Amino acid sequence: MADPALIVGSLEDEHVQAVLTAMGSLSPLVFDTARLEQDEFLLDGGNFVVGAGDRLDQLRLAGARGWVRRLSPPGWRMGAIGGSRDSAVRGAWIALTLGIASNIDVDWLTPYPLLIGAENKLRQARHANRLGIRVPRTVVASRSEGIPDDFGDEFVVKPLGAGHFIQADGEARVLWAQTLRRGDERLAALRGAPFLVQEQIPARRHLRVVTVKDRVWSCDLLADDLPLDWRRSDDAHHAFRAAREPKVEEAARRLAIDMGLGYSSQDWIDTGEDAVFIDLNPAGQWLFLPEPVNDAVADAIADHLRGA
Repeated sequence: MADPALIVGSLEDEHVQAVLTAMGSLSPLVFDTARLEQDEFLLDGGNFVVGAGDRLDQLRLAGARGWVRRLSPPGWRMGAIGGSRDSAVRGAWIALTLGIASNIDVDWLTPYPLLIGAENKLRQARHANRLGIRVPRTVVASRSEGIPDDFGDEFVVKPLGAGHFIQADGEARVLWAQTLRRGDERLAALRGAPFLVQEQIPARRHLRVVTVKDRVWSCDLLADDLPLDWRRSDDAHHAFRAAREPKVEEAARRLAIDMGLGYSSQDWIDTGEDAVFIDLNPAGQWLFLPEPVNDAVADAIADHLRGA
């Protein structure tokens, strides 16, 4: 019988591995959609069994503690065409995993319905506004003429939905946040899919703030010589420094609580005069951050799974 904890994610995920290391001798049940597809399993009311023989994991869901890292590995069954048999099969597997990851008898770090809802950037901004946290002024417009004049001649354009996709030829693409000028022909794409258009706020530093329940850590990255979207720079991922930002950390903690998130990975910018909330990921990465933040976040998630 597994310890009364479960992780929705892959054993090959380095973030899952970090939390398992932090848990020490405790052995939560770890599964995702790919494992269910490959292994034997049984979900009988509140009893959940995965595997067989030496790889048998069994857990009573009632009273267990859980953490959702990822329902399925990146790219899992992504070739399924909408409306096809493959699409229906994929949907059935996801529905099974989703049903377990949403079980109301489990004490989740973040309940999955709240996690999914929190991914919407418009919702994030409304929560921040309600708490008096500054966010960039934002519009979603189908035509460039709808972009307010007081945004100036340059503004930030970023995807409202997922910013990454696979093209028909199999090549992976990423749509980064970028600065565009009025009259740029690429603004015609506003008709093709909804994009966020935001006032441009100069950054002195980028801040990555991670929350786990009431615990908060912040790291900073100098914005000098970096692209608008720092993720475009491979070097930037390893240039963050542990920092102390009490006011930002308190605001980030309040925002996570207001959105019902036991975990959040938030992006802020320091303008030199104040801090501005940009967006958050309710299941985002943290292992690229420096010590002691790296291990401390894994320990905090492990504490939840241990019931500490």
